[in-house]
Order: sequence, then structure tokens, then C-alpha cells
Amino acid sequence: MKKSEKNLNTGLRILEILKILLEQDLSKSELIKKLKDNYNVGNVYTYEAFIKYFNTLEKSGLKLSKSKKIYKLSNALLRIDLSKKEKDALFELLKNFKKLNNKKAEDTFENIVHKISKYVDEDINCKFEEVIKLGEEINTANIKNNLVSILKTLLADNQLITVTYKKSTGMQETIVAELKEIIQNGSNYFAVFYNHEMGRNRKINIDSIISMKQSPRRASGITGSNSVVFELYGRLAASYKLKQYEKMLNFSANCRTISNFEKDRDSLLLRLLKYGENCRIISPKSFRDEFISLTEQMIKNLESGQ
Repeated sequence: MKKSEKNLNTGLRILEILKILLEQDLSKSELIKKLKDNYNVGNVYTYEAFIKYFNTLEKSGLKLSKSKKIYKLSNALLRIDLSKKEKDALFELLKNFKKLNNKKAEDTFENIVHKISKYVDEDINCKFEEVIKLGEEINTANIKNNLVSILKTLLADNQLITVTYKKSTGMQETIVAELKEIIQNGSNYFAVFYNHEMGRNRKINIDSIISMKQSPRRASGITGSNSVVFELYGRLAASYKLKQYEKMLNFSANCRTISNFEKDRDSLLLRLLKYGENCRIISPKSFRDEFISLTEQMIKNLESGQ
């Protein structure tokens, strides 16, 4: 091989290494494997060759660091100048990305941060690691956050879950359901489960969860319409204003037919109970039966208290 051809191959390898390191952090053995997969640059079999390649990159103004055999490119040849407003927005995202409550989304965000950190002046990676470390310290001291962390993992695993929780009535209930979403409302967290047997969502405050067990069965990802249809009568029908997740199906002078898609069915159940004789649940039958059961239980509680 002529010297010029050899230099050309070496130059291509250096550029390919730069391309790879701009995308991800990895070890020398992982770099070798990636170069082997690229037939245009030829094979690299020795770790010593990388010392020359890395030295060439550093002489061109690039900074390389190593932590536990993993090599990381700290900057790039091109830089992006962020305004103060853009930096403040980015740091605000860094502080709050855990509120996504979705492990896949958080991993994607973390990957994005590591990539863009090479193109900006601020040491975003350091700030990002500080946020993660602080989050881990809080999780260690906070049982609620630990449970949220477990729920995120269960959500990413996409398996059916057997969950036992305490209902608002004080009674325990166990369901086998699919975890669909984690919602934060102020300092409270709610897990939204879809129960295929009942064909409806169940929004559960995580403080009421007694136990959870992951099933080996994968979640199907299929959900029903999950709507509750009810009728309102009299003065209530005339003055009623549609709530969030509701739409009007039919109306007449003294009657309104409402369809509700609310995730928190327990709250809906208690709200409809307040309407008394001015409300009638049309469907689904399971929700109507639950309404009747709750009414009977309340009557028993009142009778026992007399």
C-alpha cells in the first residue's frame, strides 16, 4: 500500500471515530467493533493505534475524557451560542425532566442532553449529573419518590400488574391491570391503571397502594372507550355545565344525556352520587352496579350508626 493511501485510511478512521463519539460515549473495544462494521475505513486491531487517533483529535482542539473505560468527547468543532433566556429554559428543563414520570422519555431526554452538551459553552452534563444525583438522594429519603421510581420502571416494562390498594371507603381491592400513566398533581402522584376485565381506567393515589406484583404476561395495549353515560333531570339538567372529559350526547327540555371519559372514576362516582334522584347512570353496567353497591354500603353504615 502506498503511503498516501495509508494516510487516507488513517484520516478516514479518525473522522469516523469523531463521528461515533459525537453520537455516544463508549469504550475502546466498542469503538473497534463499530469500525469493523464500516468496510470503508478498514479494521483497527490494537488499542495503541487509538492513542495516536485521540492525540490527533486533541491537537485539533477537541477534548476527550475517560471514566471507567468509557471515552467521552466533551466538545465539538462547531459551537452554538445560546442566549441567556435559552440557557435558563434549558436549565429549567434539566431540573424538571424527572416530572415526565416515564423512564423511556427520561432516557431519551438524557441522551439528547449529552449530545447537545458538546455544542454549547455551558457544562450542561455537569449540571445534568448534579440534578440526577440530587434526585437519587431525595429518592433514598423519600418513600413516595421511591414508589414513583418503581412505577416508572413498571410502566417501561409494559407488563400486567397485580395491585392491591385501599379504596376511599376504607375497603381493600385487588385488580390485575395495565399501568397506563403516572400523573403528578401538586405533591400527590396518581397511577392510572386500565382494568381489562372491567373495561375501564382506575386512577389510584399512590399513597393508597398497599402492594404491587408484576405479572409475566405482557400488557396488550388495547383499551376500550372507557366512557360513562348518564342522564340528568329537572333543574340540574338545565343548569349543568359540561366538565372536562365530557360531551353532550342528547338533550331535551328536562333531560341531558352526558358521556364522561374521566380517568378518575372514583371521583366521578362520588360526584354522581351527590346528584341523587336527578341522575341516572345508563352505561356501562359495571359502573351502574358499583354505584348501587356504594349506595347500599352507605345506607348500611348509616343504619349501623343509629
